[in-house]
This record gives sequence, structure tokens and C-alpha cells, in this order.
Amino acid sequence: MAGKGYGLSWSAALKPETGRVRERVVLALNDTVLAASMGRQLRRLGWAVYVTGSGEEARQLCREYSPQVVVLDTRLQDQSGWLTCEKMLRDDPTLKVILFASQPEADGEAFAEFVGPAKLIRQVQGSQAVIDEIVATASPVG
Repeated sequence: MAGKGYGLSWSAALKPETGRVRERVVLALNDTVLAASMGRQLRRLGWAVYVTGSGEEARQLCREYSPQVVVLDTRLQDQSGWLTCEKMLRDDPTLKVILFASQPEADGEAFAEFVGPAKLIRQVQGSQAVIDEIVATASPVG
């Protein structure tokens, strides 16, 4: 997939030994190091992980892979995570979207209430808070 993203992880959506569908997550983050670290942790936990830095690519990945969870940085390369979240939830109101506020935003709580993510996690809470929230969504098939 071409675009402004910094590479996609093409994790297989099937676990070979079981033939069952794995839990899927899309990580749309501005920080490539953070995205790689979170992706590694989630893969170790059995998740199929798809990574991008673009809101439009995140939406495309959602259409292609139907993830259980999407993590959106509030500041993406091509558009705000707030806007991307609103578009995704308009397309699929059941999708669990976690917004990750990588920069302090004065009106973050008000924006979150307006666009409707499942959770708003601030960078100061750390990446483990995001991982914990993703894992709480569902248990990967194992």
C-alpha cells in the first residue's frame, strides 16, 4: 500500500496451527519507534498488527482487515486523529477506537466526548496503558 504511512505490518490473520482468525489491531501513530514497540508487544500476545502513520491508510486497513481495535494518534500525518475517529465510527459504530494524545490538548476531553472513542489515553499514561486497553478488548485465539 503506497502513501504517507511508514510501512505496514502484514501479519497473517490466521494462526497456522489452528486455522482460526486472530484478533486484529490497527496502530495509526506518528511515532514510528512507539508504533514498532507496541506492535512487537501485541504480536507476542498473539495479535495481528497493521501499522500506519496516516488516517486514510488506517481507514483503508479497517475496511480490508476488520480489526477489533484501532489506536489513533490525535496528530496523524495527513489529518487529525479526531477527524479520522469520527469518520471510522460513522462507518462502523461498533468499532473500538482508542485515541492516543501524543501532544497535550486543552480540549481533549471535550473532543473525545464529541467524536466518541472508546477511550482517550494521554501519552503521559504510557504505552502500556494502550496495550492494556487493547488486550482488555478480547483475548487472542491461542
